[in-house]
Amino acid sequence: MFRVALVSRWHGHSHKPDERYVKEFLKQPDCSVVAVWDKDPTVAEEWAKEYGVNAEPTLEALLVREDVDGILVTSAPQDHREIFIKAAEHKKHIFTEKVLALTLEDAYAIRDAIKKNGVKFYISFMRLGIKQFAYAKKLIDDGTLGKPVQFRCLCGHRGGLNGDLPEYWYDPDVCGGGAMIDLGFNSAYLARYIMGDMESVSSNFGYSVLNKKVEDNASCSVSFKSGAIGSIDATFTSPLMSVFELAVYGTDGAYYTRFGGCDMAQLHLNGEEVKDIPLDEIPVILDNPVVAWVKACTEGASDEIYGIDAAVDMVKFMVAAYRSHENGGRHEMV
Repeated sequence: MFRVALVSRWHGHSHKPDERYVKEFLKQPDCSVVAVWDKDPTVAEEWAKEYGVNAEPTLEALLVREDVDGILVTSAPQDHREIFIKAAEHKKHIFTEKVLALTLEDAYAIRDAIKKNGVKFYISFMRLGIKQFAYAKKLIDDGTLGKPVQFRCLCGHRGGLNGDLPEYWYDPDVCGGGAMIDLGFNSAYLARYIMGDMESVSSNFGYSVLNKKVEDNASCSVSFKSGAIGSIDATFTSPLMSVFELAVYGTDGAYYTRFGGCDMAQLHLNGEEVKDIPLDEIPVILDNPVVAWVKACTEGASDEIYGIDAAVDMVKFMVAAYRSHENGGRHEMV
């Protein structure tokens, strides 16, 4: 039996009707929730009742429990350093909502604790579990698209327009930013997985629709170490409930796919007509990160795709993206 505790109900993905991570976790065989903790005792008690478990009064009390093998964390990013380092020191495996940290200093400290204590760490790169997105990498790796030259990805929703987002979502001290760090994060890890390491970024952020302290629309032009270029875009103000579009261009063809309503995939090879690819013909490339985390913790599977090094790389990208916006112009990844 793999037993986890739920830590912090700050993020919307931990609330009903979503609860996406714990729902996926409980679908796996021999997996159970044994405790919860939240800074707010009232929230913790209500949360615990939903799962028929105890709410621990402190994080330390939860982490010393011998029946807790790992923690599933949906806290504010500013709390990640304390939670993750303490969990690692107590030899608890960790699954977390994005982003790993708001600063490189915190990201490196977390990474060091994870590696020192040998626990399995996974981050919610959820779109990699959508098979038509991961399929883009296969088309590059097997040479179908030729040499990859350009990447474009847009992630957005209308949460800013219809008031779905809580007010603290627009607090830069809590969240680190707006549309780019929240939604553009999804496009960024897809870019890294499909196209390889990024070298530099130039950002353009917009604030004029919602008039908040964080950006409601964002676009980042990126350069990859391979020489390819790309665009990573995000919006809180799409008229659509959800929009996620990916396009990869190579010297021999292009691949386009969409998720979140009207799901589809197309392949256009040089000299051929556009081919609609039925989604049921696209192979499953990767497990979703929750499933992969369970396998890593119980079977010793690799954490390369969703692990701590990938999470740190995403902090590097976000730090560079926001510095580019603040200072103007191109900013190198460090």
